[in-house]
Amino acid sequence: MKNELVRLGVGTVDGAYILSSEDRSSWNKTRRLMKGESVNYMISSPAGRLFASTLSDGIFISDDSSKWTRSSRGLTVNKVWSVEQDAHADDTVYAGTQYGHLFRSDNSGKSWEEMTGLYNAPYRKDWGIDWGFGTTGLTVHTIKSDPQKKGRLYLIASGNGTYRSNDYGENWEPLRAGIRDGCTSDFKAEGKGKERKTAAEVKKEHLQSVHMCSHKIALSPTRRDSVYQQNHCGVYSSRNAGSKWEDISPSPATRHGFGITVTKGKKDTIFTVPAYQTGCELKHNSCIQGQLSVMRSQDEGKSWKELTNGLPGKVHNCVLRDSLTSDDQEIPGVYFGTTTGEVYASTNNGNTWKEIASGLGRIQGVSFLSA
Repeated sequence: MKNELVRLGVGTVDGAYILSSEDRSSWNKTRRLMKGESVNYMISSPAGRLFASTLSDGIFISDDSSKWTRSSRGLTVNKVWSVEQDAHADDTVYAGTQYGHLFRSDNSGKSWEEMTGLYNAPYRKDWGIDWGFGTTGLTVHTIKSDPQKKGRLYLIASGNGTYRSNDYGENWEPLRAGIRDGCTSDFKAEGKGKERKTAAEVKKEHLQSVHMCSHKIALSPTRRDSVYQQNHCGVYSSRNAGSKWEDISPSPATRHGFGITVTKGKKDTIFTVPAYQTGCELKHNSCIQGQLSVMRSQDEGKSWKELTNGLPGKVHNCVLRDSLTSDDQEIPGVYFGTTTGEVYASTNNGNTWKEIASGLGRIQGVSFLSA
């Protein structure tokens, strides 16, 4: 099998790095790029232009990976979380920002224009302006362009679930069916006196708020209309482009997580990294303390296996929503980065893992950059 160059973009709170390898065994690392910028995510266009979304100064672009230029003309919000290449138009790129805004560039990042169709999305007025829970606040943190259907976009606005547009963002519909229908968690009455809530009231409130919090979605690389979601409270799949979701979560202890990626095969193989909420007492909302592990399903969510071979047993970190990805090689590689600055890789379907970079600082995003 011929070796091909594989590149990974790694965004950190202080700049970014590109890791590259021709055999996925030994890796080269660039110097720190965009030093001083809080880089969240990186993508590459079909022409090879690189885009980086930053939480400090908008979008940066590069045509040679070494010199980066700010490209934010028309981008009225500097805190950019997500950037996505349109799967059907080489010069079209999308950017999702803080406060729930969505922008589009049709000239490969030279200028941007807001996609105001999102203003009229159902429940849009319920999003509010911003909120401070956790570290994300109100933001469009996920955009996906469907390579199998022209004009179809998926979007997640933090805390408000997944949306879909079939007309390039003119109109949007919420994809909530199957998500709000139930939760396997145990609920108990809370409060005292007039403030007391019954277990049923607590569950209803949970289903309408936290349970609606989609953390990331991944599109099937082979199955048309198949979408997978890592929710705050579980893992879900859909066979009809998100119109209806089915709970395919691993064990109760591993339902909560942030990132998700899907690799090709006879059946979709799903990877998630649990973000435990226990073990850190009240220090963190989500963290991994102890064994670092990855969950894998090779039968589209019917069964799961915990993978730890090659991963450290004593950590105190987390894997954020944009920090888990996979490549497009014949035998897909899977990669993730941690908040303590390490990047891990597996090229045998997750059976074994190897650390390919360390000391990078808090990693916010790991992405596969097409050649």
